[in-house]
Amino acid sequence: MNRENTKAYFPIVLLFIILNGLILTAKTFLESRGFDREFLILANLFLFIISIGGFLLQRKGLQSPNPQAFVRGVYASMIFKMFITMIVVLIYVLLFRSKINKPGLFTAMGLYIVYTVVEVTALMKVARKKKNV
Repeated sequence: MNRENTKAYFPIVLLFIILNGLILTAKTFLESRGFDREFLILANLFLFIISIGGFLLQRKGLQSPNPQAFVRGVYASMIFKMFITMIVVLIYVLLFRSKINKPGLFTAMGLYIVYTVVEVTALMKVARKKKNV
């Protein structure tokens, strides 16, 4: 993996590290407000993994000379991330029906949006560099 490829993933990795650091250091703050830290850490890890997977799909489409391949990559990434997330949330609700951590679940939904914004921003930088080359 060359330096350009590594730099493309940096914002997503940095977000993951910062969020995990915040979750780990804010133990009393989170627990006093009803958050389950373990759930937040697992949700952050899950969102990181699917963001990297979505980024790979979109990046593969961007590398194709066919512009329709990029559009297909964006749609495939979006569908992949949404369906995997819905399946994981459904499994979580079915397994922990009586003790669902609602603050953590809603925070994870917000983190999904944050990861998507960071992923799109990183992809736009890669697309601009490709256009200039």
